[in-house]
Amino acid sequence: MTLTPPPILTAITETSDLARELLAVLTAETEALTKMCSKVPAGFAEAKTRLVAAYSYKLEELRDAVMVPDAEPALAELRRLNDQVMATAKHNAAVLAGAMDANRRLIDLVIKAARQQAAPPSSGYSRIGNRAQAPKTSDRATSVLITRKL
Repeated sequence: MTLTPPPILTAITETSDLARELLAVLTAETEALTKMCSKVPAGFAEAKTRLVAAYSYKLEELRDAVMVPDAEPALAELRRLNDQVMATAKHNAAVLAGAMDANRRLIDLVIKAARQQAAPPSSGYSRIGNRAQAPKTSDRATSVLITRKL
């Protein structure tokens, strides 16, 4: 006959497992963003959303669980993991905000360059509306000679 652990120990174990999974996802995303990988693996947002929801649910479940003396060591470990999750999440959020800001600045530069390239030229237009090209040195000399003769 096997003894089943008290419900609180099961809940603590499940919550600790979720905390470790969440830590792994947060750490992997932070490392990818820090390395400025051009191909950051997709799915971080979905995984984080799923794990945070499950983790929050389990923490609420623990608040209502009946405490037993045997649960204290596991609960202390969960508190340590929770502190680590909070610190890692804070760091991840800062790195993510920095990456988003860098992307926004890059997009702004691309838009600015595209607008400058598409802007109408200031040197004038030909009769058909195309930008007049600056005459070559030999063309200038010819132009001066023609003007003098006229």
